[in-house]
Amino acid sequence: MSDVIVIKTKEELKLSSLKRGEVHRLQIQLSDNSLGVPWRVPVIAVRGKNKGPVVGLTAALHGNELNGISTIFRLVEDIDPNKLSGTLVMVPISNVPGYLMNQRNFSDNVDLNRIMPGRSYGSASGQYAHYFVNKIVKNFDYLLDLHTASHGRVNSLYLRADIENEETRTLAYLQNPQIIVKKFDEEGTLRSWANEHGIPSITIEIGNPNAFQHTLVDETLEGIMNTFRHLKMIPGKVEDMVTDAVICENSYWIYSKKGGIIDVLPRLADVIKKGQLIAKVYDVFGQVKEEIRADKSGIVIGKNVRPNCDAGTRVLHLGVNIFEPDTETIPGHEDYSTK
Repeated sequence: MSDVIVIKTKEELKLSSLKRGEVHRLQIQLSDNSLGVPWRVPVIAVRGKNKGPVVGLTAALHGNELNGISTIFRLVEDIDPNKLSGTLVMVPISNVPGYLMNQRNFSDNVDLNRIMPGRSYGSASGQYAHYFVNKIVKNFDYLLDLHTASHGRVNSLYLRADIENEETRTLAYLQNPQIIVKKFDEEGTLRSWANEHGIPSITIEIGNPNAFQHTLVDETLEGIMNTFRHLKMIPGKVEDMVTDAVICENSYWIYSKKGGIIDVLPRLADVIKKGQLIAKVYDVFGQVKEEIRADKSGIVIGKNVRPNCDAGTRVLHLGVNIFEPDTETIPGHEDYSTK
C-alpha cells in the first residue's frame, strides 16, 4: 500500500509556486456551497523539469461524463515530470456538485458548459463557473476539454473544433478520432471562452456517459501524447492521425415525431444514405407508429440507446457534408526524440 500523500488546499492555482520535476495534487477553492464552505476542485499539476507550454485537460464538466477521468489518471501514470518540458494541469472532476449527484448539470440544474465564463455574482452555477475559469483555466496555453455523450445516448470518439482556425485545426489533426466536426465555438462553452482569450481549445468526445471505456481511453491517449510531442513537451515522432478520421462540415440531431418505444438501427460511425431507415417507434402493443428516415446522407456520430421515447426525443446525431482534410496543414513528422 502506497504512502498517503497530503493534498494541499489553495485559493487559486499559481503554477510559479510549484516545484519543477514533481507531480502536485491540489484542491482549488471555488464558490461556497450550502455548508458555508467552498467547493474544492481537484487539480493535478505535472510540473516538467524543463520549461515549456502549459496544457490543460478538463474532464467531467458535465458531472456524469467520466471517460475523461480515466484518461487523466492514465496520463498521471505515464508522464514522467523529469522528462517533461512544460506543465500539464489536469482537472479530473470539473463539476464537483454534478459528479456527486451523478448528473450532467450543476446543483442548480444549469449546464456549466453553456454559461462560461460565469459571473462573480448571481446564480450558484454562474459563480462556480466564474471562479473555475479565473482560478484555473486562465493558466493554460492550450486546452483539451474532455466530454462524452449525455445520459441515454452513446457517442463515437469524435472532436468538435473550429478547423478554420489554424491553431485549433492543428490540435484537432493531432488527435486520434473517428470523426471531426467542423464546429464553430458555441457561445457559453468553455472552449469558446478559451479560444476568445488566446488559449487554443478543442472538445474531445470520448464515447458514453457513466462508465470507463478503456479502449476509447487508449485511443484518446494516443492523440493527447501526439499533441505533447508536437509541442515538444516529450520526445518522439509526430503522427498524422487525421488521415483515418472522417471530417464533417457540420452535424445535427434527428428527432422523433411520435412517442413510444424506439429502436435506433444504425451503429456508431456507420455511413448512411438519404432516405435510409434509421429508427422505428412502436406503441406498447408492438405496432409501428413511426418510421424515421435520414433526411440527408452522412455518418452516425451518436445515437439514442434508451428505448422509452417521448415525442421530440433526440434519435440520431448525423454528421453531414463530409470532405477531405487539407493535408498541407497537418503537422509534420519531425522527430524530437534526440532534442
